[in-house]
Amino acid sequence: MRTKKVFKILGIILGVIIIAIACFVGYGYYMFSKSLMPENEPFEHASHYIDPDEALLNEGFNVCNESYIAQYYNTPELPYPNGKNGFRNYINLAYVNNNYTDSGYLNIRFIINCEGDVGRFVIHENNLDLEPNLFNEDLKNQLFKLTSEAKGWKPIFLHDEDRDSYMYVSYRIEHGEITEIIP
Repeated sequence: MRTKKVFKILGIILGVIIIAIACFVGYGYYMFSKSLMPENEPFEHASHYIDPDEALLNEGFNVCNESYIAQYYNTPELPYPNGKNGFRNYINLAYVNNNYTDSGYLNIRFIINCEGDVGRFVIHENNLDLEPNLFNEDLKNQLFKLTSEAKGWKPIFLHDEDRDSYMYVSYRIEHGEITEIIP
């Protein structure tokens, strides 16, 4: 009789453990495969993708390999014209603060193709708390023009050849003055 009771208790404990493990596995499967996926608009591209139909300065711009556009950080050297300090000096010398009062981050994303040409620009505007924000149109146009017209962008060299890459330049602006250029 005692043996029956022990087996019954062990069976109950084992059953509870199996049910708990099954619930844990089921919950994990749901969380990682179902709950985080959008229902109406599934992801079609990576988050860094720039849609050529909505990008600025895309007319006549061609990438070398549409199916493989790498990130700029896949190479040890940043692809700035004349290095980061050269680019920073170019921007600081050319930028004119026309009594702007804007503060925030003006982010300009684009593609550098394998030949060093730039195109497919997208502009994002945020305040200093990284919330959506609108900048003075003249300030935004001035920095966009300076960035897009900079000469000497370098394609990344990856797997023994020059490649297309996504790039971004983020200007931290405080009261109309550029305080930092990232990355």
